[in-house]
Amino acid sequence: MSVVDMVDMENQLGELVDAFEERMLLLFEEDPGLFKGRSTETEWKCQVKNAGLDLIEQLGTTIEKVEVRLHNGEYLDELRTWQKEAGCLPEGEAW
Repeated sequence: MSVVDMVDMENQLGELVDAFEERMLLLFEEDPGLFKGRSTETEWKCQVKNAGLDLIEQLGTTIEKVEVRLHNGEYLDELRTWQKEAGCLPEGEAW
């Protein structure tokens, strides 16, 4: 089971997408002139909803890809290199 399938992660992603959608909807209210000749308010609302659906799907896909890389140990060497360069290795650690 991917972390994306966990209820708490689904809820957090849902909250993020809801916040994105709310902010995008405010754009029309704040400056309808930006949309003149391009989108009516109703069209904009539909576009925002579609964008939110796309965003939740892409976030899930991205998280799953990163999770696979993490399980495969792909971040271990990157972490070690960064820690060495930053002088952040724990004392006595000889990675």
